[in-house]
Amino acid sequence: MTLVYKCKHCGNEVGRLPSEMVDLNKIGWEHLSPEEKSQLMKLKPDQQVMIQSICENCQRLLEDNPNYHELDYFIQ
Repeated sequence: MTLVYKCKHCGNEVGRLPSEMVDLNKIGWEHLSPEEKSQLMKLKPDQQVMIQSICENCQRLLEDNPNYHELDYFIQ
């Protein structure tokens, strides 16, 4: 299973962990509730797990514009 981190705002890939590097205990899997897991992670048919994250650019944009937190989408 490969973990693929994608920015939930712009859709860019933030990072990727190949299956041989994946240790679910090290990424905090056990600390997430079933609801959190279903919201943040999506299993793809090709054994990839898509994890919603945030990239540095979108994080910086949110820090510079706190009012963007109120919006469902701030990238056009």
